[in-house]
Amino acid sequence: MIKSLTTKLVVFALLLVSTSTIAQSISGKIVDEEKNPLEFASVAVLNAADSTLVSYASTDIKGNFKVVQISNGKRIFQINLLGYQVYQKKIDFAGKSLDFGTITLKELDNTLDEVVISAVIPITIKKDTMAFNAKAFKVRVDDTVEDLLKKLPGVEVDADGKVKAQGEDVSKVYVDGKEFFSGDPSVALKNLSADAIKKIELIDEKSDKARVTGVDDSSRSKVINLTLKDDRKVNAFGKFQGGYGSDDRYLTSLNYNRFSPKMQVSIIARANNVNSSGSDISEIMSFGGGNGGFRISRGGGGGSSSGFITTGIAGFNLGYELKKKQNLNADYFYNYVNSESGNVFSKRTEFVGTDKLYSESKSNSTSETKSNKANFSYIDRSSELKTVTLRGRLNSSNTAGNSLSTFDAFEANDPNSKKLENKGISNSDNKSSSANLDLKYIKRFNKISKRNIEFEFGFSSDKSDNVSANKNTKDYTDPSKTDEVSLSTQKSNNTGRDIDFGVQYTEPLNDKHFIELGAGLKVKNKDEYTDQSQTLNGSNNAGSTFTADLFEEKKATYGNVDYKYNNEKTSVTIGTEFEEQTQNFGLTNVSNFDKRYSSVNPSFRFRYRPKQGSWVFFRYRKSLDLPSLSKVSPVINNFNPLYIRKGNQNLTPETSHSLFGMYGNYNFATGFSFFAHLSYNSTSDAIVNKEDTDIATRVKTSSYVNLGNRDNFSGDISFGNRLKKLGVRYNLGLNYSTSNYQSVINNINNKTNSKNTSVRISLENNKKDFLDMSVGANISKNNTTFSGTTSNREYVQQSYYVKSDWNITKSFNFNTQFKYDIYTDSNFGTDQSVPIWNASVSYNFLKSKAMNIKLTALDLLNKNVGFSRSSSDNYFEETTKDVLGTYYMVSLTYTLGTQQKNTRGRGGRRMRH
Repeated sequence: MIKSLTTKLVVFALLLVSTSTIAQSISGKIVDEEKNPLEFASVAVLNAADSTLVSYASTDIKGNFKVVQISNGKRIFQINLLGYQVYQKKIDFAGKSLDFGTITLKELDNTLDEVVISAVIPITIKKDTMAFNAKAFKVRVDDTVEDLLKKLPGVEVDADGKVKAQGEDVSKVYVDGKEFFSGDPSVALKNLSADAIKKIELIDEKSDKARVTGVDDSSRSKVINLTLKDDRKVNAFGKFQGGYGSDDRYLTSLNYNRFSPKMQVSIIARANNVNSSGSDISEIMSFGGGNGGFRISRGGGGGSSSGFITTGIAGFNLGYELKKKQNLNADYFYNYVNSESGNVFSKRTEFVGTDKLYSESKSNSTSETKSNKANFSYIDRSSELKTVTLRGRLNSSNTAGNSLSTFDAFEANDPNSKKLENKGISNSDNKSSSANLDLKYIKRFNKISKRNIEFEFGFSSDKSDNVSANKNTKDYTDPSKTDEVSLSTQKSNNTGRDIDFGVQYTEPLNDKHFIELGAGLKVKNKDEYTDQSQTLNGSNNAGSTFTADLFEEKKATYGNVDYKYNNEKTSVTIGTEFEEQTQNFGLTNVSNFDKRYSSVNPSFRFRYRPKQGSWVFFRYRKSLDLPSLSKVSPVINNFNPLYIRKGNQNLTPETSHSLFGMYGNYNFATGFSFFAHLSYNSTSDAIVNKEDTDIATRVKTSSYVNLGNRDNFSGDISFGNRLKKLGVRYNLGLNYSTSNYQSVINNINNKTNSKNTSVRISLENNKKDFLDMSVGANISKNNTTFSGTTSNREYVQQSYYVKSDWNITKSFNFNTQFKYDIYTDSNFGTDQSVPIWNASVSYNFLKSKAMNIKLTALDLLNKNVGFSRSSSDNYFEETTKDVLGTYYMVSLTYTLGTQQKNTRGRGGRRMRH
């Protein structure tokens, strides 16, 4: 099925690519007054009626350009390059290719009078930055920045709010060049209004070290900088929303901003009982494609989680510019979450040797969490020769919960004969806190030489206190066996402290070749104190009482020698790290285990960026990874009498080799994109799970052993293009992954091989001024084989969706989303299909269109289910859960700040000529 579908998609893709090559174009060459070619000049075609962007391109190193995907009509042809006068002319494009020959740009003359170019300059291209004028894209008053980004060419936003620009993940979002809520992209994109944005910059940001030293460390991150409109820097802006619906569902949210050139103040608050942590009702509406992979699950109305969750969030961000490029930033969040799981029912089939064990479990749990999170940063980039970065984080949390559960086990190979029933009641109260501080200092000794030094220091600490109680009643159907009632109570106090210090010194051999020497120390300390008591059938003598004071200290000292080469397009690093690690752990005054390991870890990095939008990257590294304390702990954890855990003090470290490569190419002229990612990891002396099940009592004992190798491979290819004749953009993708690992089940080695193949396709319209529509499909197939059993697994998940957002008028909007998921699994007798349909209608009123009323319907067909199927080394399981189901909500949204208009007209650039 997958092979056939893949073939059809490839054929379809070739047809689409061939179709795109016949599009009409505008071409030419741009030079300066001395006839030198001009690179990175932005060439745009705008709609003459409203100055919105139709298509664009940029000039190459020879000054040549070619703009394609141009729709017919009255257009403005425009050329823009920093330092030169804007060139533009009106044309009536009739579908025939035009060659404008050589166009000469004149330099700006500051002695002449100013005039204003009335048309919007939609795009400015520099070597590492592409800037879009927000006025070139139509947005509604109540749209967020996320809605605006979806309209930008080369930018993709998925259902989870993750952003890709020109094929790369966006790691940070700045506002006016400053961090906003610690640079978290989702906070800015989902809360700031699109109406407040003047310009969006897509930046290939170098690391601080590369910026200061001039030595490219082949590290790049894609960031977005949002430039606010001038009036938003002197007037407050934001959004207020409240909604109420059927079954007493409610949602409220607040976003208030007051910015100035020196200070940024933002307040965010929201509360709801509709299983959402999103900023407004639109977050509840959205859902993405299918969940490919080894585990599948569905739950919650409109893609939200299963169960019933009430959420309250309040936070603020404060940013202050001490001087240019020297900034302080602080943010704080308070979170409240009340979660009720509802009824959860699972059916499991387990394989132990030649026996097939069947069990059923039911549970219902509630929990309440209150947490505080604070972040602060001080960033000083005011000097060209140094940078200082100081970051800190403080967190605290308190979670209290309880649960009721039943576990029914049946006779081996007989799913109709119950063997025992276990009823459990548990409750817990956990308090935790943590603190982190990171300091980085980079210094270049002088402007002439690239000699530099870098210091890094990190400190973190964490603490938790937990009180738990667990009562289990075990009833056997066999009268010869004695029923059991066990009661366990446990108090634990855990603390941890980490210190990390490193220094790197770079000595230039010449302008392109460098030697880097480094050294560092990492220290990790853990203390885990446990006080536990157990009784069996009311008798202390039949139970146990113990206290355990577990400790661990890890130390790693390292030194590295790296050779680096870099020029304008290429960066290469070849290095070796010499590392010595020690692990000392045990029980205070009882046992002590002292381990010491040395390793030599080579590494290699290569990056090639021939032009903007195109790159090749490859990385290899070796590492020696020590087992965690939980895997080597000498304490036997039998707090849950059905699942006993213990460590293995004889474990040795894993040796890992990892390879990662990626290739990307984004054509600014045509919109064609091609991206590929490949990764491979090989681990020797792999630490694997060892599990033993007592068939008579169903008690599991879990531990760990070193066993053979573990391999993982993943490859992903995607490409897309704009099609003028169809007025759409297509995106195609193929992913393949495989993993091989081992486990030990009742002393039998089990080898597991899992292969997953998935294909995805989507079509969306190019022009999104009035209608934003997309259709797509995601299909994945998994084959998993287990050497220890003949019950191998094969499953297929199909997900088809259609989304439409239609601005019927300037005030009236209709949004609808439909998704259909189909699950087919060889281990289960029935297939599952889940159709979900969400819809909303909204209307903007008041003269400024600042007030919006919206009616939203979630899961109109009332077909949503909390449902998941999963498998592991020796079992497969199906789980159903309670979900919200159908509900309706009416909401009102008021957008603050829309009354103020930009006094500089239509966003034109001031020119002299």
